[in-house]
Amino acid sequence: MPMSDEVTIPELQEYIPIKDAAKILGLAYTTVHTYVTEGRIRAVRAGNAILIPIEEVNNFKPNISGRPRTSIPPWRIPPEDNTLSQTSIFVQIREGKLNAFKQRLDEIRKQKEHLFPGTIARYIVGSNKYPGLVEMTFIWRSSVIPDETARQQALEAFQQALDDVVDWTTARYDDGTIFMHA
Repeated sequence: MPMSDEVTIPELQEYIPIKDAAKILGLAYTTVHTYVTEGRIRAVRAGNAILIPIEEVNNFKPNISGRPRTSIPPWRIPPEDNTLSQTSIFVQIREGKLNAFKQRLDEIRKQKEHLFPGTIARYIVGSNKYPGLVEMTFIWRSSVIPDETARQQALEAFQQALDDVVDWTTARYDDGTIFMHA
């Protein structure tokens, strides 16, 4: 029997489908579905659809991967023959492009691109004090750091990948030697 224009179907505003929950949580659909079947996320079935209470999504805490630290790592001073250096870039995200910036970073991560050979750590940090300001930090080990030309090429490729979401004209660059680290 066809549905007439007079029939209204109520919306369940406090529930969302798994697909939407996955987007909000930044997880794959199958991961959220597994969490539902394991009982880690509460859900209800409405016909063929599985719906998750929005409150459940907002309160969800994923398991932390890895083992918890049992002690605080001590300070270390790098040996003279294997020093550490840091490249820092402070740059402004283009107006209204924060979500696109985050999405681009996720694509870079998933594609395993722009890994900067010779780095032992890479951080991209959003400022809490200055909205839209991002600090990009690359830690290099002297024993495996590529030459200046290779580093510049890697940085230029990275800049091109983010060019439409980051205003590189605002960028400030700094290099330094790491005296002590944990």
